[in-house]
Amino acid sequence: MVVKVLFFGILKDLTGLAEDTAEVAAGTSISDLFAAYSRRFETLEAARPSILFARNQEFVSPNAILAERDEVAFLPPVSGGA
Repeated sequence: MVVKVLFFGILKDLTGLAEDTAEVAAGTSISDLFAAYSRRFETLEAARPSILFARNQEFVSPNAILAERDEVAFLPPVSGGA
């Protein structure tokens, strides 16, 4: 099955990608998908503890299982404000 993957903030810089398409097997979790990208882009692994995951524009746990045509977003920590 195919999913769309979005990279935001520093993650976009680390991968050189704003978005990508990934083919994944049934039963693949967001954590599994992130691990695959971490193997491809080694610098991602260090950022893992602070990354938030979203599926179809809703925050989810890393254990969330993907479905055909899901949109996955990897979001770095955000700071700022007063």
